[in-house]
Amino acid sequence: MSDREQLQYEVLAELASYSERLIPAVQNVIDELNGNEKSDTGEFLNEIITGINWEIEVYNQCADLINSQSNYINKRSMIQAVTNLGQALTSGDSLSVAECLEIDFLPFLNKLTLAAKMIIAQA
Repeated sequence: MSDREQLQYEVLAELASYSERLIPAVQNVIDELNGNEKSDTGEFLNEIITGINWEIEVYNQCADLINSQSNYINKRSMIQAVTNLGQALTSGDSLSVAECLEIDFLPFLNKLTLAAKMIIAQA
């Protein structure tokens, strides 16, 4: 195993662990954006977006390893999801942001986590 592959396995293990906290947090912020906003919802959303961006970066750095195991994640769908989220955030419409997180990002995060777990289980 090359050094790069070893690092990919390590970061995918970190991603799997991190996702166990990120996915429930995304679900919580969706609830808040759908009408149950709190005083810190904006800050919470920013932290969620930072976490999502990190997971996208991990995917980009590990896509060859992930895709060698399966074609589970459609990169075009991920790019469209990022575009949709950017538009929703720019609009300032909380319901649009919540919808984008629920429809576009929860499935992506769940698929990425599953792929990461499958890959590290085979290591």
